[in-house]
Amino acid sequence: MQSPEKQIFNLENCPKMSGENAQCSIKIIPNSTLIIKQDEFQSSYIEIEKGEKTIIKYEFKRNQLPNTVDGHHIEMIYFEVENDTESINLVNEELQSVKMMYGRLCYCKGTSGYFKVSQGSLKFSNKNNEMTIKLKFKVGKIPQLISEINETIKLI
Repeated sequence: MQSPEKQIFNLENCPKMSGENAQCSIKIIPNSTLIIKQDEFQSSYIEIEKGEKTIIKYEFKRNQLPNTVDGHHIEMIYFEVENDTESINLVNEELQSVKMMYGRLCYCKGTSGYFKVSQGSLKFSNKNNEMTIKLKFKVGKIPQLISEINETIKLI
């Protein structure tokens, strides 16, 4: 990736779910690595540490419902690539070669947390100061508001 510093890109075309507004962003975290851990309840979680790769994080954050305490809903996709990666084309189990993880944080009993993504396809390119992510994915029996990402961003 071109820049040694973290970059955040707010996206214009965030999916609209049932008329609800949301914000979407892509964060690029260079010189890092994803560490996938499990707690004592066998639930996965993610830590980001210094490393030799670049982490890409896509975040969908639904605007909180008015007059609710537990109305937040955030969905994320994480994956990591080599710093000099120009293109990747992966399907199904190959998605784990980039440690792809789906996060769902909400007041949704039993379906909140982080989950490995092993169903779907990823086309990623990083050329000429432009990054393109085309991802279609499914995470088992977990309900998803996002299941497809199709974004191109101009890198600074």
